[in-house]
Amino acid sequence: MKNAFIRLVAFLFENHLLEGYRLVFFTDGASVIRDYIEKYFGFRQHSIILDWLHLEKKCNEFLSMCLKGSKEDKAEIKQHLVSILWTGRIDKAIKYLESLKPANIKNANKVTELKEYLNRKSPNVTCYALHRELNLRISSNRVEKANDIVVATRQKHNGMSWSKSGSGALAIITATRINGELENWMATGEVEFKMVG
Repeated sequence: MKNAFIRLVAFLFENHLLEGYRLVFFTDGASVIRDYIEKYFGFRQHSIILDWLHLEKKCNEFLSMCLKGSKEDKAEIKQHLVSILWTGRIDKAIKYLESLKPANIKNANKVTELKEYLNRKSPNVTCYALHRELNLRISSNRVEKANDIVVATRQKHNGMSWSKSGSGALAIITATRINGELENWMATGEVEFKMVG
């Protein structure tokens, strides 16, 4: 991860993307990623936003473990919580969880864990509804898709097993081919360090 952040800083400097731009990082909420962002970008203004898809998925996982009742009741609770989080209101989401009837709770410890998770992530939760309305990003889905194209599509099939170096080497070749750099890289051993597209 350290090497990835060093390369990211270098890429942004080389392409003049640190001048006049506010950096926005979408993360899955992992503290190690947040720590690296603060270490390498603490010198300038930036925002860290919890990726909407990860937030929604995490809440659904917790709710699956802590709710009981009919399928419809559970779906209604999930939908209500998600609609609150869609507007970024963590305090209201926690109050809603606290208001759930005992008849709907299968595992109170998981409800507590969900509330603690929301409290921890609250500094990085935004009003996703407003972002969507303004045509701003709410998730890292472009990065996830790029990973699918560069790594998963080629390397994640039944029966496949890759060493770390083999997986990395194939990802590099795939990325240079997709970026139209493969011939130049094979001839010169170098790739452009410029923003394209």
